[in-house]
Amino acid sequence: MSSKQHIADITQNFNQDKHLIFGYTPMCGTCKVSERMLDIANEILDLPIVKADLNFHADFSEQYQIQSVPVLMVMSKDKELKRIYAFQSVPYLLENLK
Repeated sequence: MSSKQHIADITQNFNQDKHLIFGYTPMCGTCKVSERMLDIANEILDLPIVKADLNFHADFSEQYQIQSVPVLMVMSKDKELKRIYAFQSVPYLLENLK
């Protein structure tokens, strides 16, 4: 799979007004906890989300200068509105994703 296909997998919702990109790695314990908090918050918000194992998307990580995992990018079309590295709690996520 080419780099462009990898980025296309992640950017598939770039025509959506508001959507999320969740970057993680499988061996990251904090990522698992954060993903669960995100899933709970998104049951309420119901936003389009792409979950990407950044081990397989180094091109995306480099292009968007991802500093660490987990990372949640709040997007509007192809523009980044917000980036969250510390998920803290479900209420915190809800407040930041509204």
